[in-house]
Amino acid sequence: MNYPCIFTALAGILLAASCDKNESMSKQQAGLEAEFLQGNEELRQLDAELVHGTNTIDLNVLTQQDMEWVKYNAAIEQALAGLKKKCTQGDDLLKKVQSKLDAYKGLNAQ
Repeated sequence: MNYPCIFTALAGILLAASCDKNESMSKQQAGLEAEFLQGNEELRQLDAELVHGTNTIDLNVLTQQDMEWVKYNAAIEQALAGLKKKCTQGDDLLKKVQSKLDAYKGLNAQ
């Protein structure tokens, strides 16, 4: 049986699957970061309007909206932290697989 070919094929499949998963998580992370930035910008605009007195929104409504955005931003930050952790784990796994593959190639090259 040709074990080197089987091992190389399995390593290739693992690397490809891990890269696809990392790419998907990176896209999710970018989307969440964009939402987070948009929420922060809306909060800044509301704060600026309040300071300049151009906002006709009732202060109670504004305070409620601010609390909702703070909760929303906290949830997004938590999701981002989870995605970053998964990406780091994926990168670590890729490094392990790559080092094992390199070691295997070195043994077979001798």
